[in-house]
Amino acid sequence: MTVLQVNDGQGAEAAVTIVEESNSDDVPNLKGDWHNIFLLILLYIMQGIGTSIYIGVPIILQGNKHVTYKDQAFLSLVAWPNSLRIILAPLVDALYIQKVGRRKSWLIPVYFLIGGCFIYMGINIEEWIPADRGKPNILKLFYPMLFIQVLVATQFIVIDSWVLTILKKNNVGYGPTCSLIGVPFGAIIGSFILVEFTSENFCNKYLRFTPDTGGIVTFPGFFYSCSFLFILTSVLIGIFKKEKYNRLEDNHMKLSIIQYYIILWKVLKLPSMLVLAIALLTEEIGFASSTFTVWILQLIDAGVPKDNVMLIHSSMIIVKIITPIIISKYTAGPKTMSVYFIMSPIRLMWNIIFVIFIYYITKFI
Repeated sequence: MTVLQVNDGQGAEAAVTIVEESNSDDVPNLKGDWHNIFLLILLYIMQGIGTSIYIGVPIILQGNKHVTYKDQAFLSLVAWPNSLRIILAPLVDALYIQKVGRRKSWLIPVYFLIGGCFIYMGINIEEWIPADRGKPNILKLFYPMLFIQVLVATQFIVIDSWVLTILKKNNVGYGPTCSLIGVPFGAIIGSFILVEFTSENFCNKYLRFTPDTGGIVTFPGFFYSCSFLFILTSVLIGIFKKEKYNRLEDNHMKLSIIQYYIILWKVLKLPSMLVLAIALLTEEIGFASSTFTVWILQLIDAGVPKDNVMLIHSSMIIVKIITPIIISKYTAGPKTMSVYFIMSPIRLMWNIIFVIFIYYITKFI
């Protein structure tokens, strides 16, 4: 157990405890917490829908003769805010309106802003991605998508923080499971509808009895629907979900933004955190070539229809949704990192096999 002391400038000290080993008596029990589990999964699904646009849009653009890999690389930068959440976290934790709620103070306006961005994209998307396969306006696509991902990253911080108080202490370990179920499910809903339901070929082949022009969903219709979902969810949470009054918590002390950043810096300097940070940063180098964007774009370039590639990708996401449910009893306990240490080498080994498979399969298509 590690305890950090932070001076508030008035002689008082706030103690922050980082627990490395959990009490074995704190056995997870979801009785009385199921409604919060379902709420968290819903919020993570909304987050997945928010991230789905930077999954679906590159797939739609690939194959357009005016779009190069340079354009795709530039558009991929919209995902960067998700890597900078640690910088935003102290702001989200320190600034809030007590009467509204510590987490709702951020979640409600963020959802309204995301809804507004989707409305803006719905109004302009047919101009930015012409239906006649003309040259897309990558720059005008980039800015609203980037802003949405900043908001989604903020939403991620809020929900992850809310997990710590919305669930009972012995059930907090189920928070990552909710994330691993909800985010991929939201991503598959958003990206699948965006790519497949707007595709004339897919709709005529699988969803219509008689062929027709266009998909059963238009680009503007998709973004307007997403906007409606975010705004409606925000309103419902604001009205019906009561947040725990954090001042009633044991040893509660309101810290300033500077104090939060001091705590963050001290946590990052812990030897265990340094080792974990190095592991997480370096492992992604080994997995970079098998990220969904790379192999999807390679398959589309090799001549595989975008509809078929999206079906393959969606089936893989379904596996990502089911797997956390199966292994949740191992990841919700006191030694969750053990699963990570066991699975990472296995994942790296299969990653090598997967890259070789994609390389040769594109040669024979």
